[in-house]
Amino acid sequence: MRASRLSIDLTFYETYYFAHVVKNVLEDQFEYIRRLNDFYGDGLILQHVAPFPRFSAFHAFIEFVLADLISEEAELVDLDDRKAYIERFKRIPGALEPHPARLPIELAMERFHVEHQSFEGWLSTSRDGRAFQDADENDVHDHYDDLRLGGECEQVLGKSTREVFFVLFQNRNILLLFNDMMARAMRDETGADEPKVAGYFERPGVLKRVSVPRWARRAVFFRDRGRCVLCDCDLSGLVSPWSEDNYDHMIPLAAGGLNDCTNIQLLCAACNAKKAAGEPVTSSRYEAWFDDAVDY
Repeated sequence: MRASRLSIDLTFYETYYFAHVVKNVLEDQFEYIRRLNDFYGDGLILQHVAPFPRFSAFHAFIEFVLADLISEEAELVDLDDRKAYIERFKRIPGALEPHPARLPIELAMERFHVEHQSFEGWLSTSRDGRAFQDADENDVHDHYDDLRLGGECEQVLGKSTREVFFVLFQNRNILLLFNDMMARAMRDETGADEPKVAGYFERPGVLKRVSVPRWARRAVFFRDRGRCVLCDCDLSGLVSPWSEDNYDHMIPLAAGGLNDCTNIQLLCAACNAKKAAGEPVTSSRYEAWFDDAVDY
């Protein structure tokens, strides 16, 4: 039986750095337009039209960005620098921690408690007992390939994606940028020629309105602290997390918006009515968890 109180164990291994990269991509989409096309272009947007998947469209986007980032960092290892550092400080063991023979991907796996074979261990079994000092770039590449094929890298990617999502889901402006990007791609897709997804569409480029599931309403209600994100009125005593009346699509369905938990926000009835024109909107207003006012 699932516990009623949910929690997540966070390691924060490079989490804020990864989140910053995702943020940069969304804020400068023109710079990354060719790469982004591999996520939503050429009909790939249709992978994200099913309503309210637990692994949201934004999860998928974070995973897409991080897959390249983690791979690049895993393979861009300057072995010569590491070997020179070991030689220089071999008489000072304390200076060799973490040991340069432990590659970045190993450190990530250790933080995420992913069982794996170390690079030195891999060299001893796969390279006929070769020592780290004799390793080359091909060894680093092949070691990473073995970790990837064995599923260890996928575990790191999944755990990293979950942590970055946890951080960025709280930033509605980032979610608005993401959902606006997806809506622009959605408006170019009809879905009518794809039998598997045609049933999700109201008309070309516009998804059908569906009920927001309880788990998504709960997540949005507590993220927005039970307050209207536009006027800041307290809805906690007026709205149940299970009521749908105040759950608004930041990017309206009519404008290509997704039925995705990251495209939902909490609005009071008055602000929801004002937004009827359909413009994409959210705010940077969040309830403070403590009073940080300081007299200088």
